[in-house]
Formats: sequence, C-alpha cells, structure tokens
Amino acid sequence: MQANNLTTMEFHIARRARDRYQFDQSLFSLNGNVILANFHAARLFVQKINQKRDLVRFPEQAVKAGQINAMGLIDEILHYVVRLYRQQKDSQVMSEALDWLYRNLGQEVVDTALRRFTEEFPALAVYRRELSVSDYLAGETGGVPNKVIALEEMLLLWLANVNPAFSPYLELFDDTELERNTAYSQIITRLQSFFETKPRFGPDSQNLIDMLRSPAITVPYSLSGQLEYIHQRWGLLLGSYLLRLRMAEYLKRCGLLRFSVIKKSAGKGVQIKREK
Repeated sequence: MQANNLTTMEFHIARRARDRYQFDQSLFSLNGNVILANFHAARLFVQKINQKRDLVRFPEQAVKAGQINAMGLIDEILHYVVRLYRQQKDSQVMSEALDWLYRNLGQEVVDTALRRFTEEFPALAVYRRELSVSDYLAGETGGVPNKVIALEEMLLLWLANVNPAFSPYLELFDDTELERNTAYSQIITRLQSFFETKPRFGPDSQNLIDMLRSPAITVPYSLSGQLEYIHQRWGLLLGSYLLRLRMAEYLKRCGLLRFSVIKKSAGKGVQIKREK
C-alpha cells in the first residue's frame, strides 16, 4: 500500500517524559510535503523541563528551545527522505520491511515490539487517550497501516539514540527499556540487512539506513552541523522542500543560523567544523 501525502509522521517523545513534564502537544510533524513546526509548544516544553532542573547551581543543564527545534527538524527531514525513497525507488518498501521481519523473527515477536514501542513512544492521539494502543495499531492513517508507520517511527527512534548530538536530551527518547524487553535490537539489525537488498539512494548511492545515519556520522556532536550537512549534501535531492525556500527560516527559529560550519576545500569537498 503506497503512502499518500496525508500520512502524518510525528516527532515522538517518550511517554515518561511527557508525563514528567505534563506535556501533551505536538512539536514537529511531517504532513505530506510540509513540516509543521510548533515553535510556541517547543518553548513551553523547554520551560517545563527547565522548571524541573536546578539551574541556579547547574546553569549548564538548561535546555534551549533551539536545540529541541533542531532535533525535531532533523527527525522530520529523515522521515521525508524515507518518503522520497518510497516515491522514487519502492512505494511498498516499509510494508515489505514489515513482512521481511515477520518472516525472519516471527509476527508475534515483531508485533509485541511494535506494541511496546507504541506504549512507550505514543502517537499524540494515543497519549491523549483518543485511541487505545490496540485500536491505533489495528488502524491506518492516510491509507497506510499504523503498524507500518510505527515501524518507521521505531527506526527513527533508533537513529535518534545513536546520534551523539541528541544525547544531552536522551530522556526524551531513551530506548533502553525497549531494547531490554523486546526484539527491538534484532529488528534494527534485520532492517539493516533488508535495506542491503533494496536499491541504493541519495547523492552517495547508499543503503537507505546508512544514508539516514550519515549526518550524525559526519558531524556527530553538532546539531547545526548536521543541518548544514543536510543542506549541502542533500540539497539537490530535497529540492525546494526545505532547502531553497525554508531552511534559512528554520535555522533562524532554531537559533542555529549563526553557526558557520561549512567550508569547501579544493579536492576535499565539504568540510564541517564542530560547534564550540
């Protein structure tokens, strides 16, 4: 079943973090070809986090809205890259991936992991109790089974957890319990194997998961550097989606435009400096 432009992908936040900070709003989502960014909600969320921290004695623990915005933007750009892959290479790829996992790990094992993921990192409608976990996973959004959406969101969760620049905010998307209690790690490993069998993608003709990881591998400790990498390396792929029309706006709103982390060297292509 092909994903259509009405399918919404969210920037998922752990239920535990939502409960701790009493936050039930959406920060970022991808709807069709448009990233919906709620900058006011991000500022409110940051205020709630900082209120729980002793910033008098530990001012370095202060969370900045720009960093939350940058993580959300990166997450939704990665979702968009997956969407482009479906459009340009294989419209059924995530459904095929789910079937692959069922064959290799067993449907019960995979469905148990997807259920636990949805419990711990719920879609906003689930968190607000507008839908039960069971009803959500049995349903579909924009013509796409929600299990397939949950699988993609699970992959993006893993990408967040292995991104060093995201690590100061790990409590928002910590996958430790999921890894400990489900086949989550096996699912990610099998997904990597699955995408080795599929067409390559992007400017460097990579396995899709390797491509999605490349900003964090190239600029591991800088959110702004990763956004600049995306701007420079994926500009032709993403086209006017963000880069020509909207990237500067988002970088300003994230408080990241002031960083100049890109330079070009003859014969070396793009070089990226870490933030100071």
